[in-house]
Amino acid sequence: MNNDICLSIIIPAYNEEQNLPSTLTDISAYLKDKVYEYELIIVDDGSTDRTVEIALEAAKPFKAFTLLKNQTNHGKGYSLKRGVLAARGRYILFMDADNSTRIDQVEKLMEAINSGSDVAIASRRIPGAQINSSQPLHRIVLGNIYIILSKLILGSSVQDYNCGFKLYKNKAAMTLFSRLTRDDWSFDSELIFLIGRFKLKLKEVPVEWIHHEKTSKVRPIRDGINSFISLVKIRLQAIRGKYD
Repeated sequence: MNNDICLSIIIPAYNEEQNLPSTLTDISAYLKDKVYEYELIIVDDGSTDRTVEIALEAAKPFKAFTLLKNQTNHGKGYSLKRGVLAARGRYILFMDADNSTRIDQVEKLMEAINSGSDVAIASRRIPGAQINSSQPLHRIVLGNIYIILSKLILGSSVQDYNCGFKLYKNKAAMTLFSRLTRDDWSFDSELIFLIGRFKLKLKEVPVEWIHHEKTSKVRPIRDGINSFISLVKIRLQAIRGKYD
């Protein structure tokens, strides 16, 4: 950890050439007047479009910028783990490349951290959340089923697992991500399970969120089945002492 860097921002990116320019412009505008030091880390997950070139061009305004490149597509969990373990900030934020939750919402999460939480996660499912463009009905139903299964299998009371906007104290992030085993998008469930496992303090924070259907890479049926399998695997790994 570099004590001079307050905030590390991690963005995993796979074929995000459409989203990155506007997202990075938004982040740059937000950080422009901040007095604290920050770093931006983009992890390209083997993109086949112009994500890398666009990231390098759009990132020029940032004082501290790092691009990590996966040679092949490994998954969001793998990419975030790589980015987080390379981060140097006292606080580590990861957010989605499509800007579903904008960078200014980090202030709400920071309040939770400053009030004693180790981890603050954005939530679309608790009072106070503002959904500016809702997901299709089938995605909402599948999301509700997933949360029920997560509570039953992993014993968590969290209301929103998969909102891609979470803030960690550095020590908490290193404890959790160094033990992360899920490379795909089920990493969220594993992290929340590990937060409980290590008795870290977590707070869900209502945020403003917008759904981007055109760029969403989720395949509901396939990912729904895979997510159930992943939840079972996480529980089995815990029983076998994988996280001890």
